[in-house]
Amino acid sequence: MNRFVGMAIALCCLAIGCGTPAESESLKEARKLHDQLTRISGVLHEDMQASLVGIEEKIEASISVGDSTVANQLARLESELGELDVLFHNWESTVVGIPGDACDHDHDHAHDHDHEGHDHAHDHGNELSLEGMSDDEILEIQAALFAELQVLQAEYDAVQAQLNSGTAE
Repeated sequence: MNRFVGMAIALCCLAIGCGTPAESESLKEARKLHDQLTRISGVLHEDMQASLVGIEEKIEASISVGDSTVANQLARLESELGELDVLFHNWESTVVGIPGDACDHDHDHAHDHDHEGHDHAHDHGNELSLEGMSDDEILEIQAALFAELQVLQAEYDAVQAQLNSGTAE
């Protein structure tokens, strides 16, 4: 009986010892940041697209009533949003996932990107990888990506505030 108990304890120890190592706090935090930036960037991009469509409609309405001053102000904001959209796509091309995680982001941007002044492809199969990096380095990169996204969000919010305040109307 003692021999059976001893073997059971040995098997339990072996099973516990062969398990996957616990995920570090740095990697947990990196994963949280990556999830946040994926979620926030999706909303930001949708908002930018909606704003561009709205501005185009306002420009057309201003021109149709002969208000070239407002049309010009709106065109300036449209240009700023267009540039911001390009910056967003440049940022998005640098986003890289956590090693071992499957990419489950929606890169199927089902909207028209024929904005005046720029043309960009949507090939998100970049070759960037964090494989082989330490958990702390992965966290640092995700934090930097998140900080850049916050800057883009702030710039979008500033343009949107001008639109909402009637500065361009």
